[in-house]
Amino acid sequence: MQLLTSAQTHGHLMQIQFDQAITYLQEFLKDNVSPCIQNILQIQLNALKQLPPILPHTAMLDLPDEQYRVLNTIVTSLGSISSKKWPYFFLTGSAGTGKSYLIKMIINWLDQHKNRYLLLAPTGVAAQNIGGFTIHSALRITQSESGFQTLAYYDSEFKNELLKIQTIIIDEISMVSASLFTFIANMFGRIHENDMAFGGINIIVVGDLAQLPPVRASPVFHSSVWHLFYPLFLRQPKRQHQDENFYQMLEEIRFGNISQNTWNKLLQKAASYKADMSLDNILTITHVVGHRQTADMINRTICNVLPIENECFLISEAIDFQGNIQTSSKALQAEIKTKTNLPLIVRLQQGARVMFLNNSLISEGICNGTIGLVVSVDRNIPKVQIAFCVRETIVLKWITKQTTYFYAFGQHASRTQFPLQNSFALTIHKTQGITLPHVSLALDSQIFSPGQAYVAISRCPTWDKVHLSSIHRDAFITDPEVINEYERLEKKASQRLPTI
Repeated sequence: MQLLTSAQTHGHLMQIQFDQAITYLQEFLKDNVSPCIQNILQIQLNALKQLPPILPHTAMLDLPDEQYRVLNTIVTSLGSISSKKWPYFFLTGSAGTGKSYLIKMIINWLDQHKNRYLLLAPTGVAAQNIGGFTIHSALRITQSESGFQTLAYYDSEFKNELLKIQTIIIDEISMVSASLFTFIANMFGRIHENDMAFGGINIIVVGDLAQLPPVRASPVFHSSVWHLFYPLFLRQPKRQHQDENFYQMLEEIRFGNISQNTWNKLLQKAASYKADMSLDNILTITHVVGHRQTADMINRTICNVLPIENECFLISEAIDFQGNIQTSSKALQAEIKTKTNLPLIVRLQQGARVMFLNNSLISEGICNGTIGLVVSVDRNIPKVQIAFCVRETIVLKWITKQTTYFYAFGQHASRTQFPLQNSFALTIHKTQGITLPHVSLALDSQIFSPGQAYVAISRCPTWDKVHLSSIHRDAFITDPEVINEYERLEKKASQRLPTI
């Protein structure tokens, strides 16, 4: 049930619409939920609301010089090589420099010119953030041990739909593997029946290579087609625009050039950390950590603080089968982690913050990574009612357990569980591409991958809303290959476009 439809009007109506959604939700629940629980829900809904950027009629003219220059380059230069234009662009910049906003501007321009486009991202959260689709779902790509396949090779109707696409935009490109990127390039070349990368259609990729890399795969800049892309840089902060000193700290962290002044500020922040378990504090802060086990521990602690009324809670343990035998062996648990993201245990109670874990509801704006709040629990069926925070509105859904099937140790296996995880605390990989107004970070030995510390700390708009529970110098990991690649891109950006 959608409480309010997506806004079609200007951005100044979005806040009103969201407030109306909260009011409507409270009216809907007032007979079943106490004032205490309603207050817990409202505090979190206000903290989690997502309002899209306003695009005024004069948006392009009102852009800062840097963004105007980048957008103007795309508007005037994007096109086929045969028409003396260039179809391959890489829009990049550090976290919070307005990349997502500029995507909106590009889409607005494409719409005005009736240019058919696909807006893609590697994860559900990233796709939802820009109002697009995941790469795998939109291109109907599957992956096996033998590589990638797409339905476009076998379904003529789907192939014909893809042939109408004139432009593809891929956000959060750092999380796309080189092998997937090359496959997409070859896939469009094959369906367009030419040997040009992506079939010669327009491709705009967006992201920051210093952020999270693909999981267990080569970075996108190892792809054979990557060197075709002309870089366009954004350098002015938007997320941290009111905190220039914080932005400069982030720039140092991004490439590992941390000055003593910045390191002293980080140490002081960690030394002044005090755990605050007041209700307002625990309901508005998102804890961002490196390991899932740490997130689970924080989530349990916070759920224990929340009031429970009328036995309106349940602790759901996954039901696992190997072959036809139900099992809970530790060996199988380790294997299951690589096969499904359904959790072993999830605690569901009124007011608890949860994250949805698949894309089965993506048509309703709910995807793998969407945050919601538990508003009701039915222990008999069992099922839980979640108020999901999506753009401009709240979507209320009943969620039941689901079963995923896979192979484990050469046998059929399965897990049955709610597709939900507690999310007062999140791992860093779940946060890329989103803004968090208030964060608590553990930047210590849990950090194990390049870009993690940088992504974690850059989610927040202001330094005063960042809390550091722990810190260690070794947590600030950078990838020398990324630094070298950006040096190459800077040189390329100083040169003219290849055919212009």
